Amino acid sequence: MDKKSRIIDAGLRLIEERGLHRTPMAMIAERADVGMGTVYKYFKDKEDIINAIYVRIKQEEAAIVFVNQAAHKDVKPAFFDYYSRMIDYFVNNPVRFNFISQYAFSPIINETTQKEAMSNFYPFDEMYQMGLDQDLFKEVDAQHLTYFVFSAIAGWLKSTFELNIELTKNYREVLVQMAWDAAIKNR
Repeated sequence: MDKKSRIIDAGLRLIEERGLHRTPMAMIAERADVGMGTVYKYFKDKEDIINAIYVRIKQEEAAIVFVNQAAHKDVKPAFFDYYSRMIDYFVNNPVRFNFISQYAFSPIINETTQKEAMSNFYPFDEMYQMGLDQDLFKEVDAQHLTYFVFSAIAGWLKSTFELNIELTKNYREVLVQMAWDAAIKNR
């Protein structure tokens, strides 16, 4: 792993373990096994590291969520596949989930970072737009449907983690079904 990646990984682990304010740059350098000069070669400050962590997690997430994108021609199978994969990613990566749930809408994440990170998630908007064109979804902007369903699932996952609710396969499938039911038009 290169030095920049080690710094990003160390920052993620330490911020998760200790919190942002109790994680000095020197501690990140030590955990990454690099000198302070190396940290500052790649990052101007801790907020810069947080933005890099955010982009890295969103890139990883998108690579897993949309792995079958080309195979989906219909909205419903795409919806169920994408969100099932997203849930699995976060369940299998609780440190990353905690980071995303804490910083996704934080002012620390700058506009440039947000655009870069979310540029990987256009398949959600495309899927919702296709569903809107087919009169499947409630009449809400495609991007707003993306935010709504993500927020509902993320909130539910946060609750299950905090309450130690067992996330069985069946329970995950029910969640995705509930998200689908919330987004589609009542017929």
